[in-house]
Parts: sequence; structure tokens; C-alpha cells
Amino acid sequence: MAAVVVGQMAFEGTLHGERYTLVTPVRGAVNLDLSGLGPQQVRFFRFLNSGNQEVRFFVAKDAAGVVQVAFDASDTCAKTKRGFRHQGEWMVCNKCDKSFRLTEINAGGGGCNPVPLAHTVEGNQLRLAENDVLQGWRLFR
Repeated sequence: MAAVVVGQMAFEGTLHGERYTLVTPVRGAVNLDLSGLGPQQVRFFRFLNSGNQEVRFFVAKDAAGVVQVAFDASDTCAKTKRGFRHQGEWMVCNKCDKSFRLTEINAGGGGCNPVPLAHTVEGNQLRLAENDVLQGWRLFR
């Protein structure tokens, strides 16, 4: 069973964390440039602050170009630390294979839905307050 899990992680690029871009807060916030993110694209990030608190999240644009942001975890499956993967207009739970439309990520919904992350968008800049990101730390401890 362990070999299957490791093989799947290697296939998905999560064995060594390659799919996550490291971000750190500057003056209490994380600012990300969205200019290279197109419709139905998703980017995965790994937040790490000076207190060594790590939180994983993703940023997506749905087909209409609306920015959707959530932790790479759900309330139900967080303890397995497997997160989500992107497939077209869907985010799919890596544990239970349930699918969620990109257009519905910000709405949340509990259960196995990705937990939304509070954010603001100004032009092509996404701003995440460090305190908002740390609200999700409970999902990754």
C-alpha cells in the first residue's frame, strides 16, 4: 500500500513538494501577481512565516476569470494531508475523489469542499493577510 501512495505522489509531483511555490509574508501580507494566471488555471502555494507555520493553498481563475482562493485542504479530509488536484474546471480531493467546480470554491460549503481563504484582488494583484492565511493552519498541523 505504501508503494502505491508513494508512486501516486511521485506521479502527481507532490513527493518533494514541487507543485508548491513558497511564499512568505511581508509586513503582514502576501501579495501575488495574477497576470500570468489564465482562466481555468490553478497555482499551488506553500506559505511559511517566521514562526515556521506552514499553510498550503491554491489560487485559481474560473472560466469567467473570477479569482478563487482556498486552502489545499478540506475540513473532512485535512488529517490525511493529501489536498486537491486540478482537472479542467474541477478541483478534485486526492483522498476521496470528490470533485468541486472552480466557480464554487469561494463559496465553501464544509465537508470535503476546499476551505475558502479570505482575499482581495486589486487589478492583477492578489492580497492575502497573514492572519487570514493562519486561520487555515489548523488544517495542516
